[in-house]
Amino acid sequence: MESQLNPQEARAALEEVNASRAEIADRLYTPWWYHPILGLLIGGLVAVAGSGARLVIVWGAAAAFALGALLLATAYRRIAGVWADGFTAGPRSRRSAQVAFAVGVVIAGTGAVLGLGFELWWPATVAGAVLAVLTVVWGRHYDTLLRADLREAA
Repeated sequence: MESQLNPQEARAALEEVNASRAEIADRLYTPWWYHPILGLLIGGLVAVAGSGARLVIVWGAAAAFALGALLLATAYRRIAGVWADGFTAGPRSRRSAQVAFAVGVVIAGTGAVLGLGFELWWPATVAGAVLAVLTVVWGRHYDTLLRADLREAA
């Protein structure tokens, strides 16, 4: 048997959902250290991977990145009490994440191609440094968009 809500109960349920989304937006507090650490992880991985280092070092950097990202996400979830992936929150934050990813791939790819193509170490290092700074700046902007998307969806 299906139970049906009357219009008042349905409206009250929707208001509870909206209040919950607004509460999540308020709880999504990003500590000051989150984006700098994420930037170091991403920048370090790009710098090592595109530098022409031995494969065992690149795999070690990839493992360090994966472990660091896992620890960072775990710490964030404990502090905020929630986790939002950003791809389901709303159109502006989703678009920002997609653009940030595309820009990151272009920067990392350019550093790797220049570094490996000319056997230079510095293009990958510069690309990694640019991505580290970009992660901090864009990450903070993204947080603002994510919270706004969550509030507007509420």
